[in-house]
Amino acid sequence: MGLFGGYQNPGPGINPNAPKKKPFFRYWELLWRNMGKLLTLNLVYTLFHAPLLLSLIFYMETHNKFTVPMVIFLLVVQVLLVGPTMAGCTKVLRLMVLDKPFFFSEEFKKGFKSNFGASLLYWLIDLLVILSVVSGYWVYPQLAQQMGKGVFIMFGISLSIAIILLFMNYYLIPLQVTTTLKKSSVMKNSFMLSVLSVKQCILTTVCIAAMLGITVLLLWINSAFMFIVAFFPAAFIGFTVMFIHYPVIQKFVINPYYEQTGEVNPESDEEPDEEERVFSDSSDTEEPVKDDSAKKGKVIS
Repeated sequence: MGLFGGYQNPGPGINPNAPKKKPFFRYWELLWRNMGKLLTLNLVYTLFHAPLLLSLIFYMETHNKFTVPMVIFLLVVQVLLVGPTMAGCTKVLRLMVLDKPFFFSEEFKKGFKSNFGASLLYWLIDLLVILSVVSGYWVYPQLAQQMGKGVFIMFGISLSIAIILLFMNYYLIPLQVTTTLKKSSVMKNSFMLSVLSVKQCILTTVCIAAMLGITVLLLWINSAFMFIVAFFPAAFIGFTVMFIHYPVIQKFVINPYYEQTGEVNPESDEEPDEEERVFSDSSDTEEPVKDDSAKKGKVIS
């Protein structure tokens, strides 16, 4: 491997004491580094939504006695898959944000299987709120004509609940995947964290709206861009959510736990004590090795 220079020459190494990059630059660095995995993850996420696509095709292309039952069956299967799929994706995205090596398929399977029931419950709650807001959009204007504009107060309350739940969703699945908390504790902590990080929640919502807007714009320009849905934007939205909100989880949930128990925090950036240190990287203090290959040595015949 010495075609382009001597491999004996010491390189600059990685300075362990180098300053940590700002979040903005860190985001793009991790995004670029994991670009291939994100595209793969988005494709996996899309494949797990195949029942929804099949239900639409079946509904539009068939007109017989099996149409409605088959559509209902496919939609039920899709509802059962959405939550666990998000849990599997979150398991992978967490390790991307922590910049740790992992096996893609193994981590996805762990997140999918071990969090199936909990993630399904959270998704059913989301689905119930979504359906209530959508139905309210049509029902409340009709009720206002009969009962007066005071009915819109109830609609405003339902919208407020939907926004709170949206902010909670930035923490629900990550907390479920990361911790061993009970479902009730996960929901309570998600609410508390969403209150403590309103700015981050607003920033995340704006980023999600921008990504979805770009996708819709491309589809509006030309339907041929439909193929990009298989690779964008689901995984990139999930990566953004995890990057912005996982530090909040670390600050208020993970770090306090290890501080109370006295255990070593595997996610901490702090340097270990000298007694616990097994290997010390001193690349910034090493001196280059002198190359004496040019000198002629004695030849033993």
